[in-house]
Amino acid sequence: MELTVAEASGLIAAGVFILQQLLSLIFPAALVGFVREENTAVTWSVLGRSLQSSPWPTILQNDTAARHGVRRRISNGLTLQTVTMLLISVAAIVTPLGLYQSIEPGDRELARFEFVKDESPFGYATHARLSGPFSRSCGSSRPCPGSWGNTTCTRQGLAEVCTSQFGRAIPEIWRSTFREGARQVNESVSSIFDIQWRNQINTSDPYGEWSRYMQSGYRQTGILVLDPTIQLVDGLIVDAKDGGIGFRNHTAPATAYEYGSTWSEDILFIEPEAQCVNLNLTFDFQLVDTTYSRRLEPRHLSLTDHGGFSALSRTSPDLSLPSHGNGQGPVDLRERAYKAAWANNFLTLAHFNATDLDPNNITRLDVTPGMRLLADDSGIDVPKNNTNTTAGTETAFFVDFQSVRSNLQFGEYLDLGSTSAGKRPRVTVDQFDFVSELCGGVAGASPANINSSLVGCGLVYGAAYRTDGGDELSPQPLSNWTVPVYSCAASVRATIRTVTFRHNGSGLAGLRVTAAQPKTYASPAEHPVWAVEAMPREYMIRDSQPLWGLLPESAPPALGNNLSTVRQPWLRLPGLVNSIDSPLANGLDYVANRPGQNLPGVDFYALALQNAFGVARPGSGLYSLYGDYSGLTSLAMYSKWRNLTSSEAGTAHLLRLLWTDIAANSVVGTKGWGLDDPAALGEGEGESGNRVRKRDGDDDWNGDGNGSQDVGAVVPVTVYRLRVRYQLPYMAPAIVVLVLAAGVLCTWLALTAMRRTGPAKMRWLLDATSPGRILGSFLWPEKAATLRGTNEWVKTLGTKMVVVGSKGPGGPVAVAAGGEDKPQEGNARPEGEETVQLMSKDRPAGTAAA
Repeated sequence: MELTVAEASGLIAAGVFILQQLLSLIFPAALVGFVREENTAVTWSVLGRSLQSSPWPTILQNDTAARHGVRRRISNGLTLQTVTMLLISVAAIVTPLGLYQSIEPGDRELARFEFVKDESPFGYATHARLSGPFSRSCGSSRPCPGSWGNTTCTRQGLAEVCTSQFGRAIPEIWRSTFREGARQVNESVSSIFDIQWRNQINTSDPYGEWSRYMQSGYRQTGILVLDPTIQLVDGLIVDAKDGGIGFRNHTAPATAYEYGSTWSEDILFIEPEAQCVNLNLTFDFQLVDTTYSRRLEPRHLSLTDHGGFSALSRTSPDLSLPSHGNGQGPVDLRERAYKAAWANNFLTLAHFNATDLDPNNITRLDVTPGMRLLADDSGIDVPKNNTNTTAGTETAFFVDFQSVRSNLQFGEYLDLGSTSAGKRPRVTVDQFDFVSELCGGVAGASPANINSSLVGCGLVYGAAYRTDGGDELSPQPLSNWTVPVYSCAASVRATIRTVTFRHNGSGLAGLRVTAAQPKTYASPAEHPVWAVEAMPREYMIRDSQPLWGLLPESAPPALGNNLSTVRQPWLRLPGLVNSIDSPLANGLDYVANRPGQNLPGVDFYALALQNAFGVARPGSGLYSLYGDYSGLTSLAMYSKWRNLTSSEAGTAHLLRLLWTDIAANSVVGTKGWGLDDPAALGEGEGESGNRVRKRDGDDDWNGDGNGSQDVGAVVPVTVYRLRVRYQLPYMAPAIVVLVLAAGVLCTWLALTAMRRTGPAKMRWLLDATSPGRILGSFLWPEKAATLRGTNEWVKTLGTKMVVVGSKGPGGPVAVAAGGEDKPQEGNARPEGEETVQLMSKDRPAGTAAA
């Protein structure tokens, strides 16, 4: 254990006290060894002072330590003096223990900020920016609102061939409005135009005005969710604890303060929300050792009821879509997940003919608790935990015991496309697809506006756990396992967080987040105004993604009919993710399938949610191209998922973490103090977009299309200082001593004012009680009576030699030494008169005269 400065001070004080006490005992004892019976009178006075002021009188309990016969005031006063001195010693040891040093916020200063480089894998993987304009696409048949479209037809023989071209540019009024709205909240808040793909490729656009556009070049950079903290990576603040990413091109004070500095910024965060409901169904299986793969494989798969079938509510929940979409009010995600779970279980029962097809008239449930419906020997035509994982097949379903799985398709574990004995299946894929649409609350044909807020739903298959009591981390052949299944609903919202930074070093490693809390507002009137583009009704959410952002207080009148607004702390973002007609990708992919659109701020969050509901083990179709979120290749991740998927709340948290990690690998923020991106400023439009700009704040960006940097950007920061502090409880002994000292001082002052004490009286008593004077007064009374002052006494009587100790029985205790003036005979003491005794006649051995 390391000692603090205060503890070291206390130990030093204790050591000094002990040494002081030892020396106060040793020095007088050593002086006694040099004492002879014959000394001058003044020597006896000086020696007496040393002996009587030491602890020896108290230890030996001699005359000066007596209490009997002593006046009570003198006895009590001496006791108080002893107690006070002991308390002073204790205070000298205890008082320093309360001292400590702390690094605390000091004064605020204006600091110039500069770009800080990320030396982590995310910094290395985020390459130079390809400078290209933002662009968007609203389907293959029409231009986006505010843009243009031309169709040219030519006749080639008997055929008429038509070609279309569309304007991809986003009207400047949208860019300037949303950037100004973000700036009015705080200079550090980003807009959708301050978001770019982390990795980009320049690809062709045969229908666009520029023939090329920027597209996501998604490549897995790293896994962040295994460290449940708020992390800073290139361009982002990643909340790997609760979920969410904040957009910031990182800068920090150029001055390296000795103890660091701190400041706060308002940051745009996109964060996921999720709720899950247990289906109360499990997939049970047994592990079998297969010689062809040399791995344990699940076999004898069965779908086991734990109340999801037998206890299914016979009252159907409302299975209709909201008439006006999801809107921006409260959305009960748990209720959405429950509806999807109920519909999934009902359709599964209907598939096995265990109930009727009418959800509003359930007259039978031909199932008992614990029944197994998908056993290999059931005779029912169902997939048997297929090992064929080719993308696009109807039998790609697979339950593994070393990974988790998620999917947007409800009922995917059923072989809905097969027939048995020429009979058509009782339940179709379309009916299960409607479950996704029902839970999401928005259909592909819904209008692209503020009410089409994003809600994605799907199934999550948790990590397997053993049911035979064996070791789960050491699976054995023929061991029995079970996998829980959850119905989950998730949404994504934009909000403002107040992030507190602390910088105490160089580079991004020296910058960390100490807090990231939702921004507080004094009243609802101070809530920000969020806006979503209101597209004409012919634009459907499956084809078109509306713009969104913060609206300035004075919005341009030209946008009045083209946007919808809401004043609240957050905005649920618009979009569509379901298993029917999600527009973002073909299959499981991390790249948006919108030719001609370079608008990461409206694509990435829906894309990340779609892929959070698309986790599978490596080798499952396109999933092999990306990072493994299933846990199959990472025991640490699998252990984390195993703990989370043991409950509904944990499974919802797993979805939030998946979304966060995928999003962090997808995009970066380009706005920071003194940093801006040319694409966000509208520079480079109309060009091919083939220039390269470095992500290095030290470059001189001078407005030539390669970027811009305001090197004079300054930010108020609080500088930390080293302070000396004290813990008051350690001052208790010192306070007691001070109180006693104050009492003694007041008593002395009062007695001085009453002329009952003072230097003259003190000198008189010191002379009167001096051993040498007492001896001289008895041996030379006539001379002693005429002397005044110490110097005169020392010259006259103090230097006379006095022998202490008797040389025979009945002899005097103290006599003048030979050769000195003898006491006059007239002054000889009468026989039988008591003499003054300085040293006992019965001296202890070792005190003989030298």
